[in-house]
Amino acid sequence: MGFQINYGGYAFVVPGDVVDHYLRLAGETELKVLLFLLRFGGNATAAQTAEFLKLSEEQAEEAFQFWEQAGVLHTGNTMAAGFAFAAPVPSSSASSAELPKAEKSLPISRVGSQRSSKEIKLDPSEIAASLEASEELSGLFALAEKHLARPLTHMEQRSFIWLHQYLNIPCEIILMLLQYCISIDKYSVSYVESIAIRWQSEGILSMKEVEEELRRMTESHTFINELKRLFEMRRSPTSSQMEYVDRWQQKNYPFDLIHYAYEVTIENIEKLNFKYINTILEDMEKHGIKDVSTAKIMRQSRKWSPPSYKKKKPGKQEQLEQMSQREIDEMNEYLSLVNRFEEDSPNE
Repeated sequence: MGFQINYGGYAFVVPGDVVDHYLRLAGETELKVLLFLLRFGGNATAAQTAEFLKLSEEQAEEAFQFWEQAGVLHTGNTMAAGFAFAAPVPSSSASSAELPKAEKSLPISRVGSQRSSKEIKLDPSEIAASLEASEELSGLFALAEKHLARPLTHMEQRSFIWLHQYLNIPCEIILMLLQYCISIDKYSVSYVESIAIRWQSEGILSMKEVEEELRRMTESHTFINELKRLFEMRRSPTSSQMEYVDRWQQKNYPFDLIHYAYEVTIENIEKLNFKYINTILEDMEKHGIKDVSTAKIMRQSRKWSPPSYKKKKPGKQEQLEQMSQREIDEMNEYLSLVNRFEEDSPNE
């Protein structure tokens, strides 16, 4: 069944290459930006485009770059000065455009120092060629869009190609990594690439190794989230705190026992201190305490008591700061006495 198009009294030209080669690659943002530019003959800045389409200027600039790399947009005075009606309305009897032809795969630049997909340039035609040449890569794009529930951006397309063709990571592993990042609500191109690079450096390459690492990462993420809830933390643990977190997870301390050590810490020093919590947990382990009820009974019977908190001695810098403050206090006291003496003195 055919459709009659209502042009509403005016129309503007859409380059055939947009449909033939880039319709599948372009995302919603890229298509909206292009239509807006075509409507006004290319006479729109990123700020104007972003304001009209309710986008950020960065998104508009990225869409400009996408179509410029595709050869659809050109900088300079290569487009018309502006138009409301740029081409005659085609009749319903117009011949259909030819279907797009397969393109040859273009080589991707490989530089040993590359540490992210930002360091390679892939224009839309190269991405299209890579998809035509690789059924596996094309399938990855389709499944990734399904999991993200939206079309891939140009940055994401470039990243997946870089991971697959530069780092030589199989598409099924890239998809597993994508699913993991989505599941912990930390998906971004840079985060996916950082994990992939770490795996490369640590020799995590086979499917079995990847599955084991993803299982470990998932358990660690769950463990950290539970600790944040127990400790009422709004931010993630620091790198030094993570050393204790990893230790507790490896020793398989029950969460209720960790929470009890946290309560004792707040009771004794009135603040969260991972080192002191760890001291309490290790001391309970030495006394054979494996659950909270045993800890409470032994504490009540005085067979066990939490170790005292050992405050760290101030370093040289802290000592200097304390000395400086003491000197300041003495000087203030001296000046106060001088001022009082001057006030009490009779006027000459």
